Amino acid sequence: MQNKIDISKYNTLIFDFGGVIIDIDFSLTEKMFAHFGVENIDINFFNDREDGGLFDRFERGLISPAVFRAEMRKKIPQKISDKEFDEAWNALLLEIPHHRISILEQLKETHTCILLSNSNQIHYDYYRQKLEDKYSYQKFSDLFHYTYFSHEIALRKPYPDIYEKVAKDLDLSASKVLFMDDMLANIEGAENSVGWNTILWQDKDLRDFAL
Repeated sequence: MQNKIDISKYNTLIFDFGGVIIDIDFSLTEKMFAHFGVENIDINFFNDREDGGLFDRFERGLISPAVFRAEMRKKIPQKISDKEFDEAWNALLLEIPHHRISILEQLKETHTCILLSNSNQIHYDYYRQKLEDKYSYQKFSDLFHYTYFSHEIALRKPYPDIYEKVAKDLDLSASKVLFMDDMLANIEGAENSVGWNTILWQDKDLRDFAL
């Protein structure tokens, strides 16, 4: 049995979204594009987040969904409608399991809960609607005390300025913070820039907390 995660020594819990709160599978986006006739897509192409590149600018909210789709169409010459593009782009987003919502509701009573996510407008619109439809939460700020989405603040993990902003905004004491993310680069970014305690969230679930 996996050891339970002791959160009693922290007063602030900071969660990544994809891979921590919502389940994701990048290969499903690749398969959905293929379903719409866009062949030979390498999933690593969609997961490329090079600083200053197309995905980086989209995740920082520096370009609109329309511009993003137009730029992507230059890379995928097969014709695909906006609706088909968004369906394929969102295919990687799976479910937010009910037990995670219940645990977050419990944690909000005992800890300051923060959502810190690299995201983009197309994904955000999709999973925010799913959250409302399934759990009747109209916005993520109803579930967390504070939310930081990269496309809303023009900052993105793993770069230091996003962690520094959160730490300064909320006057956080690093020793009392636990940050959870499924990407090693994001974990290292938080440790190196603001000294947060971290957990690399792989093969873990919120049920692993010692509540």
